[in-house]
Amino acid sequence: MPSRTTTRRSFLSHTAAALVAGPAAFAAQLRRSAPPAARLRYGMVTYLWGKDVPLPELLAACATAGLEGLELRTQHAHGVEPSLDAAARRALRERFAAQPVLLLGLGSDERFDSPDAGKLAAAKAATRAFLQLSADLGGSGVKVKPDSFHKDVPRERTIDQIGAALAELAPFAADLGQELRLEVHGTCADPRVIAAIVARADHRAVRVCWNSNPQDLRGPGLAAHFALLRPHFGRTMHVPVTDNVDYPLRDLVALAHRSDYDGCLLLETHDAAPVPLAPALARQRERFVAMRDAAAAPPTPPRVRTVTIAPRADDPSLLDVKAGDAPFATVRLGAAERTPAVHPLFAPGGGLVVRGFPYAPGPRDATDHPHHRGLWFCHGDVGGHDFWHDERCRIEVREHSIDGASLHFTAEWRAAGALLVTERRTMTFHATDSEHRIDTAIELVPHGARLRFGDTKEGAFALRLAPTLTIEGKHGRGRLANAEGLLDGDCWGKRSASVLAEGPLDGRLVRVTMLDDRDNPWHPTWWHARPYGLLAMNPFGQRAFEGPQAPSGERELTPAAPLRFRVRVVIEG
Repeated sequence: MPSRTTTRRSFLSHTAAALVAGPAAFAAQLRRSAPPAARLRYGMVTYLWGKDVPLPELLAACATAGLEGLELRTQHAHGVEPSLDAAARRALRERFAAQPVLLLGLGSDERFDSPDAGKLAAAKAATRAFLQLSADLGGSGVKVKPDSFHKDVPRERTIDQIGAALAELAPFAADLGQELRLEVHGTCADPRVIAAIVARADHRAVRVCWNSNPQDLRGPGLAAHFALLRPHFGRTMHVPVTDNVDYPLRDLVALAHRSDYDGCLLLETHDAAPVPLAPALARQRERFVAMRDAAAAPPTPPRVRTVTIAPRADDPSLLDVKAGDAPFATVRLGAAERTPAVHPLFAPGGGLVVRGFPYAPGPRDATDHPHHRGLWFCHGDVGGHDFWHDERCRIEVREHSIDGASLHFTAEWRAAGALLVTERRTMTFHATDSEHRIDTAIELVPHGARLRFGDTKEGAFALRLAPTLTIEGKHGRGRLANAEGLLDGDCWGKRSASVLAEGPLDGRLVRVTMLDDRDNPWHPTWWHARPYGLLAMNPFGQRAFEGPQAPSGERELTPAAPLRFRVRVVIEG
């Protein structure tokens, strides 16, 4: 069997020719050089774990850890810079060729967004120097940045300028057998902006370097953004540490595998290097390999989990729901609750999908809207009483029963000492390895001859999302999408059969979808869905959402005509 170094040399001998022939030929060469189960490779960028590590130690640590690729970021301790003379370059090329870690190229800090013509010209000249250096050392490309939009400069002009600069540099890169790798970076990091820049450049040497940014998860979401940029990928992708809880690396690896990507995922970190470095790199590679192998494994049908509901011994008003042995939710029916609520509520595999506050505040939780409590149902205008905000308005559970995976309870809606509504609710819980589902059926019967549920945005069947599933806020990494394809803030006040919230939870993508049953009298419903994390189905707020010209969304209930409706909540991940 040939040694790893021999295989690497054979690979290098064909790389430049394949690049000149085009990305398809380059990809074909890489497919021939790697076994099918291990086409995805793992390496590192010297930013930042390698920033202060001299080149000999860096190469030794990468080799010991089993890394397969390396990108050398400029201005780091390795000292590989365009200022090197010809003799130094020859010596380094021989050194790289003699060791097992593939030099994938150089990471410059050059960017092409500046309105200053002098700065732009300097960036292009420096990029040419980096491209020449990478070619001289046996690398295959140079990373550059787009980078940002500027005040008083139209976005379209900046996009055109960046694309034009890349188009000017691309023939030079191609002649050297190099990729010009545009990192998804800066305020240009929206993948749709990057796609526009690459389209303007319109050259096969201009490739995209995925950078694992929060923007990947916004708007259309990770899968759509990946599909948009995948045809333009180069040999490198930048990825966070494998235990990063705020980026769904597992999902990214799966997307890369399914798209037959055979490049190198390069670890890029924003903290200081661990000491010693090699064992830390080895742990990262081990976790990456586990993700890669999981992505390559044949799919298996999800296993149905037995759901149980049981009262706590020390407080029977707290009903713990389990999927097998794993926690699913806790339903809170006690007298201390202003409304019945579900909290905590977990994704399959673990992870809280609702905000911890106010029951169990977490360090990342916002503390606004204390009346937002897990998963709950109430309304802001019930016969003129505000059950959404007013602590004096209460929904009190009078009796409950458990029937397998279903919970039944009767509750009284009381305000100003009077009974207004009797609610009868059934919540049925379902679980598999990959999905938790709650099907809720509600009947509302007025106590008097008639009762009005008024038109207001403040309601009704609601869920307050965990911080990383929100769009806004320091920890927000999520997105919203309704059944019609409207995204994020545009979902607010619109009618739709469903709204999905998606974001990272414990390093994987989790989706929470609320669905309005098609037999509900208002279907499709209106949505009080907010970027800060409220996801609420509100069938009573048509005028509040659509404006004073719209018909009122209020509904009148009578004992002979109670209100009945169903809602489904699905949690996937």
